[in-house]
Amino acid sequence: MPTDSMRTRRARSTNRFEAEGVAEAKWHVHACGQFILVESGISHLRTELGSWIIPTRRVGWVPPRLLHASRSSGRGKGWAIRAPVALSQKLPGQVSVLRASALMIAALERIAHATASRHSSMRRLLWRVVAAEMREAEAEALLVPMPSDPRMRATAEKLLSNPAMGADVTRAAARSGMSRRTFTRHFRQETGMSFASWKRAAIAHHALERIAAGQKVSAVAFDVGYSSVSAFVAMMHRQLGAAPREFLNVHSQEYLSLST
Repeated sequence: MPTDSMRTRRARSTNRFEAEGVAEAKWHVHACGQFILVESGISHLRTELGSWIIPTRRVGWVPPRLLHASRSSGRGKGWAIRAPVALSQKLPGQVSVLRASALMIAALERIAHATASRHSSMRRLLWRVVAAEMREAEAEALLVPMPSDPRMRATAEKLLSNPAMGADVTRAAARSGMSRRTFTRHFRQETGMSFASWKRAAIAHHALERIAAGQKVSAVAFDVGYSSVSAFVAMMHRQLGAAPREFLNVHSQEYLSLST
């Protein structure tokens, strides 16, 4: 949750992140929009509306003046690149994770490596390319939405940090001070998902982070409450469109093929 430490950042327009473990940026806002380009591992993005994962070869977009926090894990490496204010105002007003084209990724990489004082005409051209490609990019459903009701949100926050199949809707309702019927109705209204579907999405995010960090799929499956590795892999496939190792490896290989 946001705290008194949240702030508006006025640092460089381009920042490199590179972590062997977990690197975290606390709650803050930017006057301009920001792109998050992930080269390896996973980046996580949080707002008051929910939690997103940004895997390799994906690009995250954070609109201007949106309170957010982020962290990288699984040997996460990449760039946080702030868009010009004027351009930011013309781009989408909601967070998205994009399956970006090779051209969009190459343009963002070029911007990341350029200095603010040099190649200004080239930077303007590259930003036009990014904006044009963004309009054609496919947004992916890598979001775990959060309820806004303070009681349900507190419960969801606890579950998001340590999700498990054993998390029971009746207990979640009791923690929120609600009847099961009231909790399930309001939870769906506020997140657009049933509690069971939300729980699976939260588990998928949590599991993917641990697997990207090098943990065994079987160990993660058992830790989150699955008695069968095959059932866990099937759930991850439904959530991600691929088994977890395949999901991570395919995106890494795609990125490498673009960079060579």
